[in-house]
Amino acid sequence: MTYRPDARKSRDTADDTAIGGPYGRFPSTHLSLIQAAGDSVPSEALDRVMAIYWKPVYRFVRLKFHQDNEDAKDLTQSFFAAALERDLFLRFDASKASFRAYLRMAVERFAANRYAEAHRQKRGGEVHFVPVEDCNAAGESPEEAFEREWRRQLFALALDDLRAFAMREGKQLHFAIFEAYDLASGERPAYAALAERHGIAETSVTNHLAWARRMLRGFVTERLRGVTPGERELREELRRVWI
Repeated sequence: MTYRPDARKSRDTADDTAIGGPYGRFPSTHLSLIQAAGDSVPSEALDRVMAIYWKPVYRFVRLKFHQDNEDAKDLTQSFFAAALERDLFLRFDASKASFRAYLRMAVERFAANRYAEAHRQKRGGEVHFVPVEDCNAAGESPEEAFEREWRRQLFALALDDLRAFAMREGKQLHFAIFEAYDLASGERPAYAALAERHGIAETSVTNHLAWARRMLRGFVTERLRGVTPGERELREELRRVWI
């Protein structure tokens, strides 16, 4: 499978959040999520989670509770702060759900509690949530939007890793060909056209694309490894990514 970015744009792109993107930063060390939390360095674990999950959480909140841009960002920020304070990672049980599902359910509970609290207090200045179960204009449920944004953010981060690695290792041509072919927004160029453009053989185009795709898979795997508790869940998450 080759990766092509999701061309669909959300209806609120103009006032979307830039937090957690477009690519974010990822710690250089690759401790597991649970180990990081257990070793009293939860901020590193939180950084890893936020890099991939900020935008999925933000999108879920906007659609599920009909929040505007600023309220959704505030709620998303509050959720991640609470996750750190309340040992959310340490309470995760991999035998009951994937970390991704656990996080989404935690977000929903957090938002619902905030709504209940605001409703009880009934005073001005509170954030008011209006839970909805309908789909958005694109025909997606909030849960489906969360999944799609998770996958898109994961690939965006891995592509950033691949781009940086290619620049560092002198593989600029490899990435340029990969970008022109696999990331093309319209019709893909022919191998022969790419070969002529860059003054190389068609077989080299094939080899450069194979290298880039292999490396991208590796970076996707490492990104996921940073936010999964073990190899079993990692394999399951990878199957969901490459469907």
